[in-house]
Amino acid sequence: MNRTTNLLTLSALALFLAGCAHDPNPNLEKARAEYAELQANPQALSLAGVETREAQEMLNRANQAYDAGQKTVQVDHLAYQASRRVDVAKETILQKNAEEALKSAPAQRTQAQLDARNQQVDILLKHLQAKQTERGSVVTLGDVLFEIDRAQLTSAGMRNVQELGNYLLQNPDRQVMVEGFTDSTGTRDHNLRLSQARADSVRSALVAMGVDPRRITTHGFGQDYPVASNDTPDSRTLNRRVEVTIAHGQGPVAPRARL
Repeated sequence: MNRTTNLLTLSALALFLAGCAHDPNPNLEKARAEYAELQANPQALSLAGVETREAQEMLNRANQAYDAGQKTVQVDHLAYQASRRVDVAKETILQKNAEEALKSAPAQRTQAQLDARNQQVDILLKHLQAKQTERGSVVTLGDVLFEIDRAQLTSAGMRNVQELGNYLLQNPDRQVMVEGFTDSTGTRDHNLRLSQARADSVRSALVAMGVDPRRITTHGFGQDYPVASNDTPDSRTLNRRVEVTIAHGQGPVAPRARL
């Protein structure tokens, strides 16, 4: 009888202890869930590898203490430490992402500036009928913008130069090449002087608007580099022009290829 009673008592005690050993620990369950969330983050190991491994090690200790049936207060303490290490890992990820964002901010600003600049170039292309070349964006000021055989800009010419100057003032890093051309009538020396004077006239107008003169280079080519034949009045009109080339980047405009 006593033996049977003892066996029943021991069995009941074993069942009680087994039940206690498997009672869930809320703090440990919380730490497990937090670590699982951290582990699911693809940046955990790449940005917070040390912190993530420390959280895993502490969670392993908490699990071992729980499985060994240690006191709840001990398991709670280890679970809390595991949760804190998970928090540290998450904070490390946030911090490193913020640092990377700061590093990439200049590049993003540069891209935004390039986008805005391209939009301005598009506006210039539309209003001044500029064309894109390897040397830059070319704005052509025709012969009608000057007095006959003179280098002084007409009022219409000044309006075109005004729009060009506004663009240059908004883009102070762009350098400019102003090139003058004539038709084949007259002497070569006269044509060279007239083409240079017209290029200088455009430069002076831009400088008067506030454009830094160091950004502007001028050159007179006379009757060289014609865009049409000189056989008819209309074709000669096309050859009498000033071309303003705006560099694509911050460097100077490349020189014109030799004939």
